[in-house]
Amino acid sequence: MRIRRAMRKKPLRRPVKKPRLKRRRVLEQKRRLSEAGYTEEQLLHMNTKEIRTAVRTEGV
Repeated sequence: MRIRRAMRKKPLRRPVKKPRLKRRRVLEQKRRLSEAGYTEEQLLHMNTKEIRTAVRTEGV
């Protein structure tokens, strides 16, 4: 079997994650957490992984 051209180019067709969109998502998640009762001081000391888990656990 031969490898077709479409399969060779597969990684090139995948969309690239953009850092600006990631920053925007984190900002929106911070807003949701502040509405849920987190203080600004708490959000400053959280990294992105902690923010994502807090959004998941809060159900916001």
